[in-house]
Amino acid sequence: MIYFDNNATTAVTEPVHQAMLPFLTEHYGNPSSIHQIGNQARVAVEQARGRVAKAIGARPSEITFCGSGSEADNHALCGVVMRAKEEDKLNPRSNIVITAIEHPAVKKTAEWLGGFFDVQVRTVPMQFEKGTVSLQPFEDAIDADTLVVSVMMANNESGLVLPVAEIAALAKGRGALVHCDGVQALGKLPVDVKKLGVDMFSLSAHKFHGPKGVGALFIKRGVKLTALMHGGSQESGRRAGTENPAGIVGMGVAAELAAAQDTASIAAKRDRFEAGLRERFGDRLVVNFADLPRTPNISSVQFKGADGNLLLIMMDQNGLCASTGSACSSGSLSVSSVLLGMGLKEHAAKGTIRFSLSHLTTDAEIDAALDAVAASLK
Repeated sequence: MIYFDNNATTAVTEPVHQAMLPFLTEHYGNPSSIHQIGNQARVAVEQARGRVAKAIGARPSEITFCGSGSEADNHALCGVVMRAKEEDKLNPRSNIVITAIEHPAVKKTAEWLGGFFDVQVRTVPMQFEKGTVSLQPFEDAIDADTLVVSVMMANNESGLVLPVAEIAALAKGRGALVHCDGVQALGKLPVDVKKLGVDMFSLSAHKFHGPKGVGALFIKRGVKLTALMHGGSQESGRRAGTENPAGIVGMGVAAELAAAQDTASIAAKRDRFEAGLRERFGDRLVVNFADLPRTPNISSVQFKGADGNLLLIMMDQNGLCASTGSACSSGSLSVSSVLLGMGLKEHAAKGTIRFSLSHLTTDAEIDAALDAVAASLK
């Protein structure tokens, strides 16, 4: 099988695998135990915290480990709103601002908060000018009543890179906190939370060649969130429950490698693949959003007149793994709200396939993928 679905998940690399192994075997201690075996796990967790922090320009104390990127998103948004409720500050700051193309982990969490805590959710439409995202809709949506703005750094379906620093500056100027879903960013884009100006930043290890089941939330020093998990004092009281040392160690190594990744080489592979598609299929396809800032690994390709779900099945039978959109929305045959939100017509969105590569993708795999697409279309 040729794997072109790296935005869904990535392969665990050998350095990550080797780093994790001791904590699945001889170093099995509980990081909260005070004996030597427990201390080995604690030291490893803290070293990994330092690696993750360095990868995004943060302090180790600002990193909270959790179970996934979705949990990190939930903690950020729910933690802000619940804290405001506890301090009786939910009014007048009574709205949350998100974009129309957010991952379900942000969108559905915001919708739940809107219903449960009676806060208004404002959804910013995607508008483009001069080859980038227009800031005007954010100007219109964010005001003195905004509690928190959540904007992703890189979109999981289209690869669109959003101007997070500019949006954060606008939000901060109006007194709002800023959360960034950065799950699809590390390893593809330079990440520096200080330069971005955000208060919270979500990460998920399996998106940058780490293990599944471990994520992290950057919480800027001084920002106070209500914990979602209660019981123990782990993670400085921010998340109760015994840490996963093997997963956390793997995430630390993966983050360090991702921060040093040569993204230009990934972009070259993506461009080679798109050139091959255009050469073989000409006007039978359109590479979506090619004129917008994109992550270097993703090709959102519209096959004219094709049914994307059927085409995916055919490609799978021909040995090629891809997707029609977010893995968290798989199983649904509805048209992608992200693609519609970025301006595609329904028929174009239905015929769109997402190909996502990684630094592990080879030229031979690109050639084989082109053959698989041709066989599937035929």
